[in-house]
Amino acid sequence: RHSTKKNNRWIKNPNDDGKYPYDAIGSALRHGPAPFLTRLTNADEYEQGVLKYMATAKVSRAEATGNIDAKLNNAVDWAYQKMEEKNGKPKVDYTRLDKKQAALTAIWALGITPLAINVILSTVDQFINAPGPSVIKGL
Repeated sequence: RHSTKKNNRWIKNPNDDGKYPYDAIGSALRHGPAPFLTRLTNADEYEQGVLKYMATAKVSRAEATGNIDAKLNNAVDWAYQKMEEKNGKPKVDYTRLDKKQAALTAIWALGITPLAINVILSTVDQFINAPGPSVIKGL
């Protein structure tokens, strides 16, 4: 059921179908941009993290995926929660989709981030193309 380590790489158990409980968008909606970007840009490192967590914590792929996403989003809070769980606090289900959090993530992804990028690009364009003294242009 759990992965093993061979030649410094985690190998999935033959009984593990290798399917994540949700896709990269699901990672973004649950835990923000960090796990989403990691899944897109460094899928192998992400999979190694999931396999390692499955092996060391003796948990399912779903639980490992949620924990890796939470850790990538905020490692300090995730580590604190794990310490609290060892001290008897209830275990957090990091695979659960909080509808309010998902809505806020969608608003940031679709509205606020593009607006911020537009403001930055407009400011840079005006700075470079506007007449007048400029440190970049060498005064």
